Amino acid sequence: MRNVSTLVMIGMLAACKPAADKAPVDADPVAPAVPEAKADGPNAATTAISLDGEGLRFIDKNNGKTSLLAFGAPRAQAEEALARVAGTLDDRSTNEECGAGTMEFTRYDAMTLNFQDGKFVGWFLGNEPGADLYSTMSGIAIGTTRAKAAESVKLVAIEDSTLGEEFTLGEGQDSIGGMFAAPGEAAKIDALFAGMNCFFR
Repeated sequence: MRNVSTLVMIGMLAACKPAADKAPVDADPVAPAVPEAKADGPNAATTAISLDGEGLRFIDKNNGKTSLLAFGAPRAQAEEALARVAGTLDDRSTNEECGAGTMEFTRYDAMTLNFQDGKFVGWFLGNEPGADLYSTMSGIAIGTTRAKAAESVKLVAIEDSTLGEEFTLGEGQDSIGGMFAAPGEAAKIDALFAGMNCFFR
């Protein structure tokens, strides 16, 4: 009964509120400002970052040599390695309610590094400014369509996932996970991740 009374009161207050002035019909909607991604680390011009099921792979653009920042690396080493390309970190946070236990996070624009007990254990790439800095060795990235991704690697749909249109690139422990924004062959990748992540399934 109390909830009903509250709803009635909210409705009465809304009815008494004067109507807001309507915007002119010919006014153009103003899009919110989107922050520019930094990608201004000291090695940004000479180093590319490849998404990997074992961590993050750094590629020397001059000679093609690669080095793996593997899961299990100390947090300081992982943060320093990514900062050399992505620039200064945006923030650090902690979640004590992850299924795998307390996790710490360090975010650089669209990329988030995940840590447990001071060790690099996973990464998550969202559809945000700066996402275009990253792709797999086969060129799969945020925005790649389902049909295009399936041309270069085995794409496995995760049936009945509570996360939505979830999939894996490849199979096994070192596969890369992801989510499409919608069903269908033309749907684009909206997120990519590997290692341990704090998902609530």
